[in-house]
Amino acid sequence: MTHSLLLRRILYAAAFAILLFCSGITAQAQSSPAGSLDGRWVGAFDIVHPDGSVDPDEVYLAIGQAGEAGQTGPAGQSGQASAAGAKPDHLSPASSVRRSGNSITLTVPGNGGTAVEFNLALEGGHLRGTVTGLPVATGSRMVVDVVRADSAWHPQVPVTHAPDTLAATIADLDRKLFDAYNTCDLATLGNLVSDDLEFYHDKTGLAVGRKPFITAIQNNICGKTRRELTPGSLEVHRLANYGALEIGTHRFTHPAHSEIPEGDAKFAMLWRYSPSGWQLTRVISYDHIAK
Repeated sequence: MTHSLLLRRILYAAAFAILLFCSGITAQAQSSPAGSLDGRWVGAFDIVHPDGSVDPDEVYLAIGQAGEAGQTGPAGQSGQASAAGAKPDHLSPASSVRRSGNSITLTVPGNGGTAVEFNLALEGGHLRGTVTGLPVATGSRMVVDVVRADSAWHPQVPVTHAPDTLAATIADLDRKLFDAYNTCDLATLGNLVSDDLEFYHDKTGLAVGRKPFITAIQNNICGKTRRELTPGSLEVHRLANYGALEIGTHRFTHPAHSEIPEGDAKFAMLWRYSPSGWQLTRVISYDHIAK
């Protein structure tokens, strides 16, 4: 089960309130003054992980006129088809609403008596902010970006989800690793691989540890071999609570050693993320074919 699906099920089980309805919300609410918080809003509810990956979802919000008694009413979580005008479901009451100028804080009941809090501010026609109180991985954060919606929950302008930077990060790490490989930069290679590195090769078997890896590069690669990633072959997949899987194909050439044939191979590499950075922990290099 993905983290996003698990979170959604938690929200359903708790009758979680991401949407606040107050008395007085009508089909005309979307025509509220530009600087007002009143009306219907729809947009992105994203979990941004410290590794740069994003679990995207949707959120609906409807706010009644300031000063109405209690500022409470039915509330509900994201539906599945806001672009098609589907109305959000699973409504439940919000417990409190606090306003301060162009900012608003919504507190809604979570599972087991917990409180989930939305802290949002009006910025250039968007309500943006963060959410706290839901179970997410350490270092992850929940962000909201909503725009005004009409009575059928169509957003007035498109909303962009938080950018997922994981694939770009791993592609940059691949370039850094093999730039060092191609130039015999052993210090950079040593920093990028873990001390417990496991390197599986279909021709030579298993090598364990950073030191044997660096020694093999120094003895067999430096000045002899160059690696080139096959364009369009790179895939990156997030591994929750660990890092990322990188897979692809590459070609090895030998510019100064014409007696050594070129060859293609496939690879799979595991990158481990920590607050101090990324390190390569496992490599499988296989299906080597001489050209």
